Amino acid sequence: MSAIYDAYKPLRNYLRHCALEPTLEDVWQLSLHAAKPATFSGRALAAELSYPLDGQPIPPELPTIALEVLLHARKRGGTKRLNSLTAVGKVVSSLRNIVNEGSKLRLTGEDDIFDEMLRISHHQFPWQNRDFYTSMIRCFKTFSAPSLAPIFEKRTGLSVREFYFLGLALGADLRSRFVINSAQDYSEFGISNEKTTAFFTRLSTSIDELRRLYAQQPVDATWDYRSNPLVEKPLVATDPEHPNRLLCPVPEFLLRRFSSGLYYDLVNDSKFGSAFGAAFEAYIGEVLMVAFKDGPTIVLEETPYTVKGEVHHGPDWIVCDAGSNLVIECKGKRLPHTARVAGKSELAGEIDKIAKAVVQNYKNIREAQQGLSSWKPNDHPIVPLVITFEDWFFLGQPLYEQLEASVRRQLIDACVDVTLIETMPYAVMSCREFEMCIGAMREGGIAKFFEGKREGEYLHWMWPQYLQREYKNIEPINFQKAFEPVWRTIIAGS
Repeated sequence: MSAIYDAYKPLRNYLRHCALEPTLEDVWQLSLHAAKPATFSGRALAAELSYPLDGQPIPPELPTIALEVLLHARKRGGTKRLNSLTAVGKVVSSLRNIVNEGSKLRLTGEDDIFDEMLRISHHQFPWQNRDFYTSMIRCFKTFSAPSLAPIFEKRTGLSVREFYFLGLALGADLRSRFVINSAQDYSEFGISNEKTTAFFTRLSTSIDELRRLYAQQPVDATWDYRSNPLVEKPLVATDPEHPNRLLCPVPEFLLRRFSSGLYYDLVNDSKFGSAFGAAFEAYIGEVLMVAFKDGPTIVLEETPYTVKGEVHHGPDWIVCDAGSNLVIECKGKRLPHTARVAGKSELAGEIDKIAKAVVQNYKNIREAQQGLSSWKPNDHPIVPLVITFEDWFFLGQPLYEQLEASVRRQLIDACVDVTLIETMPYAVMSCREFEMCIGAMREGGIAKFFEGKREGEYLHWMWPQYLQREYKNIEPINFQKAFEPVWRTIIAGS
């Protein structure tokens, strides 16, 4: 491992000469621009940066830079910082050298190339999605559902609305202020000091604790895919004498933490799984109602039925348009960080869980065709669809083959006709992708949309790329606008 460690030492040594807070402030300024379009002119940045970027892209390594600054920069003193294009370029170059050395250690066989593609997609793709507010609305509506809200309040001491209010308030402050005061009084907004303390405790850590936890981190082949503690605790106290003085070098982590990151607060609760599933299913129903509120398309919700004395719940949602039936199974399971970075062999167990949802969908459809459920299928094509709460980034032919092999195996184990895969092909997409694509399904027809994705090279494309190529002239449904009253609910507290 000496080569990767040798590549790491220049970065560490440079940051050891940096002044902690000023350097973190430099990262914060760059992070604000990372949430904007990819490049900016020097004039556009002049008001916030002491140097022009002159159209240079914002480095995607900012989260890693923030963590390394926290681990190595000087709390007192320090002569360097990241307030010039040269300094930023030096650090980014060092990081990329480390990544290159790590890649050499990981890429020792043909299969390793595919594993590396998986790691890169899960590492980089989430940062290319800048539609924060649609994501936040989706998460707010899901976590504030009647099945989840009581669990959340019991675990955190705050209501989902209060948690979001504080998160949005901090997000607004971070556009112009680098330092957050956790002792600020929010009682005029109906949030007690006790609840404010609970909020900041959950989202913050001290630099000493951070350094203690990461002091012995290995610099090895997995270094650039390690978990970043700022994901869970984006606020850091750097001054022990003023613990209420918190810094947030990557504001995007805060936005994600009080939206999709709420998962971390509840996942270990024994009641979370079923409650989250019900909440996610209800949210997909709202999306369907917005998309198909006008026109002849019929949306049917889950209707339990009995088979040999046993209650079966059937499909979560069924959408019947003029020429097809979309049968939906919702899957709230998120892909763990360990599976995101380990490669397809370790990913197999997680893929089996998606395959299980696909097979369950086929079972539901088979029982409907046998006349056992309340839904009586017509003669139109049936499209079985599994929707995941978060992106799994199914990328490349090997991953699709791994999913299909698992589906086939589980169909055989369940004594379900395997040829359904050919006669009634299934599809898997994330909730974000479904929201992007449902406008095209509505305008062009459900069957046509999914049949097109199975043709030629599109089969292994990701949904947004297929959508952009084949449906570029169709306007997506604006769910942010459709759910706009949600923001008023958060701010008003009603």
